[in-house]
Amino acid sequence: MTTRAIQKLASVFAVNMCKELLKLWTGEMYFSISSLIYLSLSVSPYVQVNGLHFYTLNREVATISILTELGMWCDDPLSLKTLPWKAPASHKRCAEDVRPIFWAQRPKSYIHRTKEWDDFPNGRWGNSSSPAFGELADYHLFYLRTRWKPERLRVMWGEELNCPEDVFHVFECYLTGNKNKNGVKVTSLPWNDDELAMETSLLTQQLAAINRRGVLTINSQPAVNGRSSSDPVVGWGEKGGFVYQKAYLEFFCSPSFMRALMTVLVDYPQVNYHIVNRQGTENMTNCDSYQPIAVTWGVFPGMEIIQPTVVDPVSFHIWKDEAFMLWGTHWASLYSPESTSHHIISHIQNTYYLVNLVDNDFVTGNVLFQLVNKVLDGMSKASSPTTETDQNSLPSSSSSSS
Repeated sequence: MTTRAIQKLASVFAVNMCKELLKLWTGEMYFSISSLIYLSLSVSPYVQVNGLHFYTLNREVATISILTELGMWCDDPLSLKTLPWKAPASHKRCAEDVRPIFWAQRPKSYIHRTKEWDDFPNGRWGNSSSPAFGELADYHLFYLRTRWKPERLRVMWGEELNCPEDVFHVFECYLTGNKNKNGVKVTSLPWNDDELAMETSLLTQQLAAINRRGVLTINSQPAVNGRSSSDPVVGWGEKGGFVYQKAYLEFFCSPSFMRALMTVLVDYPQVNYHIVNRQGTENMTNCDSYQPIAVTWGVFPGMEIIQPTVVDPVSFHIWKDEAFMLWGTHWASLYSPESTSHHIISHIQNTYYLVNLVDNDFVTGNVLFQLVNKVLDGMSKASSPTTETDQNSLPSSSSSSS
């Protein structure tokens, strides 16, 4: 019998089995399950079977039973995490295994902005002076809009903002899971429309403390030194491997904090930094202008070292535009342009800096929070506010949150 004949027979057999499954669903389900298992095992030795497609008809019990018997069902999806980020289903990107860390919380945006690439980084990001990121056109913004309705966002992020500390409180509530002033949990931010990554739980208290004082974090990862690739929190990749991470912290900060930060960074030579304002007219870094820094890598049996996440200085400028834009498109747009709330968000958008810090000493531990708190404590002792209050148009709070 030819291969084509076997394939045709298998297709007819599969259709008939589906019909039987529908007929016998309630009384004789076990017979149908056994038949489909037998079909799957019988056909595979004769033809190449790249996958099985099931129509569950909203009844998953039979399908799970079949896949379990075939050894294809996984009770723990996290054990199949091949990379630190979720790999896309697109066949075009199947070889992709390196990305900048900046879009870790916005993978859809990254996929949109790189969809025209002919090749995707594999093995190394490389030293590229001009990665061709696509612009975020209006239809991108429509597709990438938050899944929450404006009414729901105002309840989470504030029906009315009276001072910058109200914004700080929203960030803090998002990280801790505590309810905001409206008695509602903050389950998303403009830079993260989903739940926090599991590894963020290792930093929750430290992150919440600095957000409460006006350092508004949007991305972070803890230092990891040789943890098992099967670790339920930071693990990824093949079994029997070991994963490593450099501590990373990305945040918005006020001009006064930025100035104090530049002074303190001198005491931390092991920390790479990149600081930029919205307009891109101020660009401060101690990194090579084009050389990326690996911040996540893994060592696995019989394989080369994999480094799936990098901090790329060129990509950071692309991300900077998107990060600042989200203040306006997702948050300020919730309020009337003449309102105090709109003015506060716009002030942050236009005057704050975007900062990323990398602690290269992944063995000793994470000094980034020590560094940030040193800046905050120094400002507090000097009676310098965390936010810029020297602009008469910006409302001030009656008490300091720091």
